[in-house]
Formats: sequence, C-alpha cells, structure tokens
Amino acid sequence: MDKDIVVTCACCDSVLIIDRVSGKLVECRKPLVEESSGDRLVDAFKKSKQDRDTRNAIFDNMRDLADNKKKVAEELFKASLEEAKKDPEDKPQSIYDVE
Repeated sequence: MDKDIVVTCACCDSVLIIDRVSGKLVECRKPLVEESSGDRLVDAFKKSKQDRDTRNAIFDNMRDLADNKKKVAEELFKASLEEAKKDPEDKPQSIYDVE
C-alpha cells in the first residue's frame, strides 16, 4: 500500500500529494505549462524553450530600440554638423571663455 495519495485537481490540473496516514498535503505540483503532456520532463523542456523564446524576443526588441536611438543620434549629429559648417566664424563657446 502506498504511503501517499496522488490526486489531480480538476480545476487547475495541479497534482496534490497527500499523506495517507496524517491526511496532510505533502506537496502541490503545479503544471509547468498550460497544456501539460503528463510527463514532467517534457513539460520542463517546453517551459525552458518558451522562456528562451521570450528572452530572445525581449533581447531583439531591446536591440532594435538601441539601433533606433543610435540612428536618431547620428541624424541629430549630422544636422548639427551641417548647421555648424554654415557659419565658420561662429565658434562654440569654451568653458575657458569667461565674460
């Protein structure tokens, strides 16, 4: 006779392990993925792959944002450089120019 009773919750698909002698809940195993295959190893592999895909998507998004910021900064620099070239007599003010 087993020491524990294994019950699957109909509501959330968690696996409840109950001690047969004391009647206390020993462990509650929540499913790793929404559509569980029943095999914890396969579910862990699916969860790991989903997490990796999520991290890669976030990284790609952040890289695109950084590239856009760089492009905007370069355009601003080029526009400022062109504006500075228009008037060669106008020097930028130095920190040592005290008036």
